Amino acid sequence: MTECGSLEDVRRQIDGLDAQIVDLLFQRSHFVAQAAKFKESQQAVIVPDRIEAIIAKVRGYALAQGGDPDLIETIYRRMIDAFITFEQGKWTDLNRG
Repeated sequence: MTECGSLEDVRRQIDGLDAQIVDLLFQRSHFVAQAAKFKESQQAVIVPDRIEAIIAKVRGYALAQGGDPDLIETIYRRMIDAFITFEQGKWTDLNRG
């Protein structure tokens, strides 16, 4: 990873990463929206076993890269909550009428 020489360098690096993260989150939202098509009910959007499998997987990714698995878990749990709300809205939109 890049070692920064100033706060401006740190911010420039973070800004570049944020652009990549937003792109990846947009891609993830595309697939989350598609998942709504396959759910029988809005409640079926929440799958606790799947959530825990994702958390275990990303904790493993963090450990493999020498990162903080607790930080990654916190971020992912919040992100998953936001995507659940998003998917429930998509499910509702698909099943109106």
